[in-house]
Amino acid sequence: LNLAWDVTDALVLRFGAAKVMARPQLGNLSPGAGVTTTGTPNIRVGNPYLDPFRATTYDFSAEWYFAEESLLSVALFYKDIETYIQELRENIPYNQTGLPLEWVPPSFWEVESHVRTPINPPGGPLKGSEVSYQQPFSFLPGVFKDFGAILNYTYVKSDIDYAVPGTFPVTYIADDLVNLSPKSYNATLYFDNNKFSARVSTSFRDDYLQRVPGQNNNDVEGKRSAYSVDLSVSYKLDDNFSLTFEGTNLTDEFNDQYVDSVGDRASVYHHTGRQYYVGFRFTF
Repeated sequence: LNLAWDVTDALVLRFGAAKVMARPQLGNLSPGAGVTTTGTPNIRVGNPYLDPFRATTYDFSAEWYFAEESLLSVALFYKDIETYIQELRENIPYNQTGLPLEWVPPSFWEVESHVRTPINPPGGPLKGSEVSYQQPFSFLPGVFKDFGAILNYTYVKSDIDYAVPGTFPVTYIADDLVNLSPKSYNATLYFDNNKFSARVSTSFRDDYLQRVPGQNNNDVEGKRSAYSVDLSVSYKLDDNFSLTFEGTNLTDEFNDQYVDSVGDRASVYHHTGRQYYVGFRFTF
């Protein structure tokens, strides 16, 4: 269901409600298993009985088009995730996995193996809000009329149930949805006079979880917050030829990951550095 009400020529209220579904990856549905015996045995088992992601969603937004090419909007959303897909990781002796013993050498039969299989925990609610603003500054005098800005901010709160490995009957812990930052924002300031254009963009995303529960008896694995600034510039020499320059990660952010929500211990600290690109474009 999608509804839109034009309150005025410039103000629109929107409401949406839907039941949505996303199918599992085909590899997750495979009834087979894969075994790696280099070092500690690693076993990946599919689950042909896996249900798809399912959710009921509700969205409401107010959009104010207060000037040409300009927008100020506020959106609220709620998603009831009824079925979720989680990769469950357990350490089990190979001879207790139910897989054929002839798949591995006898020396591996009693060796503890890392077993991964997708399952369906019950999911949980997700709610949040978003504010967006964009406007060219055409109302300013002189050269300033070619500037403009694009801003947005998002806040999300989630409470997802995750199955705990090695518990029977299965117990669950509640935590944030993986790969989703509770707070994030983007801001762009641009200049464009049809010959020279430049854009400076900054983005921030809060700490977020990457795996729940974590490996090696850690309760979570996550990634720390990151703030980055990017720059792009182009100059049009004529109708066919233009020069470009781009700079990414100008704040020299690190890939900073951690394990254990209590101890907050570092697991990855990877430095890629700033990157710059110079190029040209020819159209015909």
